[in-house]
Amino acid sequence: MSKDDTMGIRHYDIEQIARNAISIVLLIIAGANCHAQEQVTLRRVEITGLKRLKAQQVIDLSGLKVGDTTKRDAIDAAAQKLMDSGLFKKLGYHMSIKGNEAVVTFEVEEAARNLPVVFENFVWFSEQEIARAIRQDVPFFDGTAPEAGATADKIAAALRRLLSQKNISGQVEFLPYVDTATGKVELLFTVKGVKIPVCSLHFPGADAIPEEDLIKAAQPLLKSDYSRKDLSGFALYTLFPLYRHIGHLRAQFQQPTASVEEPAACAGGVAVTIPVDEGVAYSWDKAEWIGNQVLTPDDLTTALGMKTGELADGIKIDKGVKELRRAYGGRGYIAVRSKEASTFDDSTKQVSYRFEITEGPRYFMGALIVNGLPAEDAESLKAKWTLGNNAVFNESYIDDFKHTALRDFVRSLTQKSGGNLRPNVEIETKPNHEKQTVDVVITFK
Repeated sequence: MSKDDTMGIRHYDIEQIARNAISIVLLIIAGANCHAQEQVTLRRVEITGLKRLKAQQVIDLSGLKVGDTTKRDAIDAAAQKLMDSGLFKKLGYHMSIKGNEAVVTFEVEEAARNLPVVFENFVWFSEQEIARAIRQDVPFFDGTAPEAGATADKIAAALRRLLSQKNISGQVEFLPYVDTATGKVELLFTVKGVKIPVCSLHFPGADAIPEEDLIKAAQPLLKSDYSRKDLSGFALYTLFPLYRHIGHLRAQFQQPTASVEEPAACAGGVAVTIPVDEGVAYSWDKAEWIGNQVLTPDDLTTALGMKTGELADGIKIDKGVKELRRAYGGRGYIAVRSKEASTFDDSTKQVSYRFEITEGPRYFMGALIVNGLPAEDAESLKAKWTLGNNAVFNESYIDDFKHTALRDFVRSLTQKSGGNLRPNVEIETKPNHEKQTVDVVITFK
């Protein structure tokens, strides 16, 4: 083989197995010839198969530099470095030599997904500072990181270096995290071992709900350790319902930001800012019903309890959806499901809801089982239960029974014992989806 020949092709492949372990399989398709370890000058590096990354980013990551002398071992090491990054599912290369110059071509298949990177509590640095520090070790960093490989470790090392430069003690940890609001998996980096109390809260953009009211509602956050995820979750699950209650169904809280404060009363703490976009207050237009057969649209509209023109109170809408289920549950349709979608008209400031109903099968009363009582008392209680075997199951009957006959029965047991017996009572329903029956179990503890 002459020096004008291709010097062989090497392929690397990666498969994800249990617990995301990575197996790298090296297959030498064409063996190296007698010139394989001769040093040559690298004339060009080519990358094929890229979708998200840029060729220069991959070349920089490989460590190869055009104009340097190189040999097969150095190319192998560069290929292994690329695989270790976690950016690629498959990688192969071939090297062509002409004279004393070589052209290396990497053929790649990028990894299935990169995870968004979130910095949980690195309050001493701006996002730009963090990104610059990371790009010293990870030139291709764009706010995401491969799900596998060494990239996350390199990001953690850059963060440790930043902390060390400011003499901040703490351990950097990272793990995959599912954002409950979006359902997306993120790579969450956190510094542990450092107290970062929340000193103050600010909600720019607040108007329909005064900022002081939001601060009052967020009092549990003050003096707690700063956590971007916890703050975002609090805004979504505690503060956003306040806006839904007044018809601001599309209000949005932005990501929290923190600035370091040094007041004596809150040493090492931060001032937290959570901007809010309140949007407009909507009124109710109408509900559209699809898939319902047992209940009519009028039945469902009555159960929902919303009237055209009234404030679209999100809390009231939620209660209405529960009433829809109760309306079906009272007729034996305990497996009913509803999927709702909202349509907003900003020109009229109205909202309409479209409900897709899946009613499911009808269920009937199965067995009534009483545990924890003497046989005589158990039979006495069963005699008070009037929902007969094989009758259409009525979910609301259980609540009625609990607050009438069962309450009186427990009171009589307590009186009979001279006040010594105060049982805890649990009621459990056990549907049998094959028989379409429901057993009711009443347990005295």
